[in-house]
Amino acid sequence: MPKIQFSAAYWFILPAMLFFILLAIYPSAFVLFLSFFATGKGIAVSANHPSFANFLDVWKNVNFGKFMLQTFIYAGGATLLHALLGFIFALILNILPLNPVFTRTMRTVFLIPWAITPTVVAILFRILLSPQVGPISIYLKSIGSPIVFGPLGQPEWALLAVTLTNVWMFTPFYMLMILSAMQAIDPGIYEAAVVDGANGPQQIFFITIPMIKNTLLTLGMFDFVTTAGYFDLTWIMTQGGPVKSSEIISTWVYRTAFQSFEFGEASAIGMILFSISVIVSIIVLRAINKE
Repeated sequence: MPKIQFSAAYWFILPAMLFFILLAIYPSAFVLFLSFFATGKGIAVSANHPSFANFLDVWKNVNFGKFMLQTFIYAGGATLLHALLGFIFALILNILPLNPVFTRTMRTVFLIPWAITPTVVAILFRILLSPQVGPISIYLKSIGSPIVFGPLGQPEWALLAVTLTNVWMFTPFYMLMILSAMQAIDPGIYEAAVVDGANGPQQIFFITIPMIKNTLLTLGMFDFVTTAGYFDLTWIMTQGGPVKSSEIISTWVYRTAFQSFEFGEASAIGMILFSISVIVSIIVLRAINKE
């Protein structure tokens, strides 16, 4: 019987593999297990065969449709604004004849919001948008305006306020990625386009965007999936309120698991979010493969 030999390289990657298994594979498998077998409070497991009871309970929840819609609005809106603003800022830094030192300085300045801890960002915007101590509210009071500025306490504005906070924080990251893709385009293509009589907008729509299309699609997929499951900003700023107007799937999972202690149902909600992420990823990857 031949003796199995292991290369020394396997021993070097073993710690990383164990780390990945313990922090990614095992928790994911346990959540999947709980979604089918856990019943009632806590992680009590039913001895019966796999059941879809938890998924049916989630489906029957009167707020299921509302929370799903708000998640898509939050994740979809943030993704579109990340891409649009990131593209515009990257384009400005890439095409304008700016001093290289100024360009590098602006890159650093743009990255400051992304470098700040999400908890700090959430608390900062809670203060800025506060109807008591926020600078906008103080200014409105100083001029005698009857307007009460407090979007986080207004159901019709809370989700928008959280979405724009997310946009402020994460747009710099996507700007940097798009800028890197733009700078990888061969300048000779633009020179040939100028010779052929292409103006600025034509170069953008027929050269820049097609050349970085796959980058934009990949960033969009990553952005939507991560934003849909992002928890920190929403929970710290509004905790899903007021009257659940900013509740999204990630905060719903937390509330169900750690306030109601219904871990089976929370796991089912998490698996639904995972399924949505997989579907979005498949659609985007197929679009990329067609190129």
